[in-house]
Amino acid sequence: MPWKTQERAQIPGGDASRADRDPRVAVPGSRAGTELGAVGSKESDRVGLWADALRRAVGPATVSPRDRDSFSAQLAVSEQGQLRLVTLDADAHLIRCAAAPAGMRRYPGGAVAMAIQLSGTGVLVQGGRRARLAAGDAAFLLPDRAFGLEFLERGQLHLLLVPRGFFPLSDERILSGAADEVGQAIAPLLAGLAETMTRLRPGAGAWIAVSLVEALAALAVLPQSTPAGGLVGAICAHIDDRLADPDLTPASIAAAHHISVRNLHRIFAQEGTTVGRWIRRRRLEEARRELIRRGPASPTVAAVAYRWGFVSASHFGRAFRQTYGIAPHAWRNLHARPARDGRPQPLR
Repeated sequence: MPWKTQERAQIPGGDASRADRDPRVAVPGSRAGTELGAVGSKESDRVGLWADALRRAVGPATVSPRDRDSFSAQLAVSEQGQLRLVTLDADAHLIRCAAAPAGMRRYPGGAVAMAIQLSGTGVLVQGGRRARLAAGDAAFLLPDRAFGLEFLERGQLHLLLVPRGFFPLSDERILSGAADEVGQAIAPLLAGLAETMTRLRPGAGAWIAVSLVEALAALAVLPQSTPAGGLVGAICAHIDDRLADPDLTPASIAAAHHISVRNLHRIFAQEGTTVGRWIRRRRLEEARRELIRRGPASPTVAAVAYRWGFVSASHFGRAFRQTYGIAPHAWRNLHARPARDGRPQPLR
């Protein structure tokens, strides 16, 4: 399945706009020729339509344009698999997004978003943190929580949303901006990828984008330079070597490194996680990679689950869906093997 544009919304300004001539404007590129809604000549209609477009793309939102009479904006939403790209191009205005109720969240386990400022200047506010974004800057946010996004002038911005499980940093580290420096390094690559996605062969866009997000997450969760840094690395290596062991426990890990279980938990708490969550995440990551690994014969989902220490296939399936927002079988088929005729063919 190629990267597809799901919706586009264009909110024309007040001067000689198309809305003055036609009360309804079709949304180019949207599913089955659907329309986002009525566009009128009144500024309240334009502001209302923009808020509705943001609600569909990101979550419940209110907007406050600097100049209501001439406000114009465009929004495009594209997605493939578990990745969602929202591109905003708008005049100066303030967006306030409310916390999304659990039943309205796009991903069951929550999401992480990276905001990439392409042009203009913006400000991101969330959880007491205020980040000013110039062209080329990037910052992470939790889109299921309340946040504010202000366009200080006409500008363009990408929001790349992924399931929370792909980015295992604690909420505190994300909200503190601790990962933003890493985001800055990879933002140009992600922005360029978004621009060229439609020219890639089917499936390649999602594959490459997921790989980039995983690389970004891996950089962001590297242990900090603390006195326990060497010990953290040794413990993580020990865990990786024994992921397939269903009897891997905090007690066995602590004993192998001659520390108390309490001290082990304290070390992982300093890294923004717990021992149990770390083991579960690493098992899911390895299982996820094996599910789409190509070879002469592919193991069943149950075999992959048992290989990586899960007690049952059903337990693995629930954990996988909760973390990545997709079932293991669906994840495998999403990364289908191309047949000789170029059409995707499910992995067996």
